[in-house]
Parts: sequence; structure tokens; C-alpha cells
Amino acid sequence: MDQRSLLIISACVLASAALLSFILSFFSRRWAVQSQVMDIPKSSRKIHKEPVPLWGGLGIALTLLIALSLPIFQMLINGQVLITKITFWQIIGFAMGIIILCIGGMLDDKYELKAWKSLIFPILACLVVILTGTSIVHVTNPGTSAAYFLNWWTWRPFGSLSFSFPSDLLTLVWMLVAIFATKISDGLDGLVSGITFIGAALVGVLSVMKTYFQPESAILAAAVGGAYLGFLPKNMHPAKQFLGESGATIAGFCLGFLAIVSSAKIAIALAVLAIPVADVAFVFLRRIYNRKPWYKGDDTHLHFRLLAAGIPHRTVVLLLWIVSASAGIIALTLQTRGKIFLVVTLALLTLLVSWLTDRMIKRRQSNV
Repeated sequence: MDQRSLLIISACVLASAALLSFILSFFSRRWAVQSQVMDIPKSSRKIHKEPVPLWGGLGIALTLLIALSLPIFQMLINGQVLITKITFWQIIGFAMGIIILCIGGMLDDKYELKAWKSLIFPILACLVVILTGTSIVHVTNPGTSAAYFLNWWTWRPFGSLSFSFPSDLLTLVWMLVAIFATKISDGLDGLVSGITFIGAALVGVLSVMKTYFQPESAILAAAVGGAYLGFLPKNMHPAKQFLGESGATIAGFCLGFLAIVSSAKIAIALAVLAIPVADVAFVFLRRIYNRKPWYKGDDTHLHFRLLAAGIPHRTVVLLLWIVSASAGIIALTLQTRGKIFLVVTLALLTLLVSWLTDRMIKRRQSNV
């Protein structure tokens, strides 16, 4: 497959996934309304005024599973691995992870599970992916660009399934960070859907480049990007449907998986998710400092504070999209040391913006 053919195929996959996701959003929204699975504004952190249907992640999950079933089906018929760098078992693990997160998220939306119960599903999804062969095998030394391999010890419980230390432990941490970055950032209409599309698009662009050329990663990224792009019309402010727990957690799960199996590496995805990850870390530290439960949601996240500072909803979302896209594009041009510097800079920028918005909010309140 040459570069031009891959571009055409990826564009077709992106368009098809977007169309299918858009169509399925009508059915998932209708089912959510019939099942009375609605996000009812009960607290100050809810910015919508009327109940909004959840379960948006169902259509996205079905879209991705249909897209994944095509290479899986061909591999089963041929009895061989269809793609060169992503194995059959990795695709199976990815699909199973999506199913687990979809079921867990839908249950959480319906029954409002306790924090420890809702945590079970992301951990289980990550473990399935790890046991089926997806792992951060090595890290790069920022100074010398030398690779340090992390599979020091490997345990094979049965067949092709294995667990390596400390590589798989690092993989578990990374996947959970990505999942909870998108889960907790899902506070503004369209924010997470757009960021997921941006992240997948960047992985796709890198995978098409001759330097990294990975057809399988490009096609997977196109499917993920298309699934979230197709849902975006329903999710833009004012949203007609929310992603829900399943859609928000699957978003980070997909970006985390793509970052590992593609040449995009962790630093590219982390650049795209830098502001959400830094914001989550700062909010958790603030809650611990103030002796508040770290796991309970509130309106102290950066996107809520920007709204409270008087910036319009769509403007906040657009600004965060632009920063995420710009960070990802810059990261594509940098070496390891530069990527680390970029992520640290974005974290400090998040802290600075958070402090400035605090001052703006206090000023507005004093003028009232």
C-alpha cells in the first residue's frame, strides 16, 4: 500500500465512521430518553438548564466495533495477522476494552454507581488490553535518544497472553491517566469529542508520513476520529445529547491505545491531553489541601472557571481545541527533550491561566 492509497482509504474510513456514528446517535438518544437516562441539572456544576439524554457513547462504541470487525473478520478467514504491527490479539483486546467501558459507562449513567464501582470498568478494560499484548515496551532517554526496554520480567498465564514488569504497570498508569483526563474534562458541550478527533487526526497524520508509515494505525485513527466527529453535531453547545460515562472514558481509552500502538508515542497524545491532565492533577491537589474528597466532582476545573470568568461557552471550547491541536502539531516536530519541555510548559500555562481566572472571577463578584 502506497501513501496515496492509504490517504484515500483513511479518508473513506473517516467519512464512513462519521456518518455511521451520526446515524446511530439518533437511536442512542431515543433509547436514552425512553429509558429515562437523562443528565438532570441538580448542582451548580451543571451548566445546562434542561435534562439532556446520556448514552452518547453507545453509538460511538458500536461504530468502532463495526469498524474493527472488518479486519478481525478477514484475519479469521485468512488465519493470519492482517496488519503488520498490530496483532490480532491486540485488536481483540481493544474491542473488548471498548465493550467493557461501554457497559460500565451505561450502567453508571443509569444507576449513578459509587466511585469505587465505576473505577472497576476502566481498570478491567486496561488489563484486557495489556494481557492481549499492548504495552509500553521502552522509553527514550531525552539526552541520548537511547531506548530503555522495560520488559524486565514476563509472566505468561496461558497461551499468547502475558504480563511484563514494569512495562505493563506503566501502561496501566498511562491508560488510566488518558481515560480519566477525558472523563473529567467532559464538562463542556463538545469539548471531549473535539479533543478526541484532534488527537486521532494527529495520530493519523503521523502514521501516513513516509518516515513512520503505519497503515494499520492510520486506519484505526481514522475510525476513532470519525466516530467522535460524527457525534459532534449532537454534542455541540447547546448539546442535544451527552457522551455520558461510556463516551468520555472510551475517548481517553482510544487515544491511549493509539499512542502506544502507533509511532505517535505517548508524548504526542500527552501534548494533546496536557491541559486536561494538568487541570485534573491541580484540582485533585487542591481538594486534598482543602481536605475535601478528591473523587467528588465540583466546578473548580479550568473549563468551569473560564465560564465563570465570563467567557462564552463556545469560545472556551474553541480555545481549548486550538491549544490542544497546536500542542499536538508542535509535538510532531520535536524530539523527545522538546516534547517533555512542551508538556511541562503546558502544565505551567494551565496553572497560570487557572490563577488568572480566579482573579477575574473575584473581580466580577466584587463588582456585582
